Amino acid sequence: MIGKKHLNKAISEVLSNPLAHAPRPVAFSVIRVPFFLEPQYDENKAFIETNRQRLTNKWGGKAGWERQKVGHDLKGRGLEAGIPHFNLD
Repeated sequence: MIGKKHLNKAISEVLSNPLAHAPRPVAFSVIRVPFFLEPQYDENKAFIETNRQRLTNKWGGKAGWERQKVGHDLKGRGLEAGIPHFNLD
């Protein structure tokens, strides 16, 4: 979510202020390819857990997830990116 917000902002900025030597019209194509950086997930099993459950499990339980949120300032970065209701609780 945070990365997508930053990407959209950058695209908007370039479209509204293209470089003088940029080809006209300026265009973007974004291909989103979701993936997990978690090789232990079995690709043959149905994926049924929520994102919250997945993140809690990924970081070793609720305490680990709480440390991760604080350590990466996820709420602050979400607000900075323009996500006013960044629900991580």
